[in-house]
Amino acid sequence: MTSRVLTCLLLSVLCALPALGARPVPAPAADGMAMLQRVDTARVQGSPSTLRTELDAQQAKAPKDPMPRVYRAFLALPSDESFAEFKALAVVYPENPWPHVGMGLVYVRWGMLKDAAAPLETARKAVPGFAPALWADGLRLQAEGKPAEAEGRLREALAKLDIPRFRTDLALLLAGRPGGAAEARALLVRSVKEWPEQPEALQVLSRLAREAGDAKAGAEAGALLVALQPHDREAHRRQAEAWLAAGDKAQAVKMLERYATLGGAEPAVLASWVKLTVELDRPEDEAKALVRLAAAAPKDPEPLLRLATLAEAKQDVAATEARLDQAAALAPQRADIQVRRARLLLKLERYFEAMAAYRAALAAPERPVPEAAEEAAQLTKKLHLPASPAKGTVEQIYDRVSLGLVALYLEHLMEKPDLKGNLKVRVDLDPTGKATNVVVLYDSLQDVLITHSAHVAFMDAQYPPGSEPQVYQYVFRPPPR
Repeated sequence: MTSRVLTCLLLSVLCALPALGARPVPAPAADGMAMLQRVDTARVQGSPSTLRTELDAQQAKAPKDPMPRVYRAFLALPSDESFAEFKALAVVYPENPWPHVGMGLVYVRWGMLKDAAAPLETARKAVPGFAPALWADGLRLQAEGKPAEAEGRLREALAKLDIPRFRTDLALLLAGRPGGAAEARALLVRSVKEWPEQPEALQVLSRLAREAGDAKAGAEAGALLVALQPHDREAHRRQAEAWLAAGDKAQAVKMLERYATLGGAEPAVLASWVKLTVELDRPEDEAKALVRLAAAAPKDPEPLLRLATLAEAKQDVAATEARLDQAAALAPQRADIQVRRARLLLKLERYFEAMAAYRAALAAPERPVPEAAEEAAQLTKKLHLPASPAKGTVEQIYDRVSLGLVALYLEHLMEKPDLKGNLKVRVDLDPTGKATNVVVLYDSLQDVLITHSAHVAFMDAQYPPGSEPQVYQYVFRPPPR
């Protein structure tokens, strides 16, 4: 009885020995490359840590399986860490081609091309015809400046395993060679359809399509690229050009707006955004673009002037004035800007400010406006200003200014027979006798022209040096009937 039990136990142990000594089976080429595609996708999407966590869990679940460690090393490629891991795995699992492929790719990325040949040859010997090893060797040959040999190796890999990665790398090689554009484009179309998370492939595909005269296809490929690079402002700028070449101005505007939102501040690019919004007749979008352009070109008054025009069309007086003031501050030598300010101030019945703007326009040397002199003269006449600035004693100045104010009052009595009231102002002076400000202390007359005439006339007057601030008061009453 005991002998039979021992015999059974011995047979069980002997049967188990092969299982205990079994070596892990390397991942098939298709499965391994599918994981490498996930690795590249994770990098593009900025989520390698998520995949690393998944691989850690796989390793914990199957500690004797080297493949999770292999994939994790690919995720860190081409670092020292990844190379050390590939090398360690190659020693423990020499029959597994993946660590050898990994070492070869690290060497290629590091530019150590002579060192890359040996591990890749080892991988091909471990599994004859191993497509990933052929692919990696093709990249090595390409880096060595042997395009013909590289093409042959990549085609060999693709013949054994038709996957997007192999198609892409063959296409990128062909795209740089005379006569290879058409096949490269066809390969890339298939590749990105199955695996769109390939920035370089999409960029080259977009270029090839445009060069072939298919602007729409180029723009569509570029749109996929921008989706992968949502925070890359230059990608959005390039995509705007692609949509524009395809005739889609609306999409181009979207890309340019995103470019600006991401901090793009190249004035020429922002100016093209403005131009497109004008062509599409989108004043709201144009205003947004102009604000960005004004900030990017702080010495250029034109965006501010256009913003003033848009604000004026919306009857937004405050915004119109603010933009014109900003433009005038940037270009004080431009007469045309001051004339625009003057005309706006006239409409607002701010006559003394309008007169100052007209005078600034007449003194400005750049872009003169022929009508400005006549408009200023008409305003002078409207305000009944002295033909020349009042001067002399403070009493003489008072009397001289009074002539114009009384004349205005008599004119207005014709329309408003009951018009009456008082006007009291203070004129602040500097030590030379030049007026620095006119302050209305009391105004029950409430006649805008008279008040503003007094303001301009007293500001123009030439007071004796050392004069104290002057207070002038007028009492306006209709003459007895």
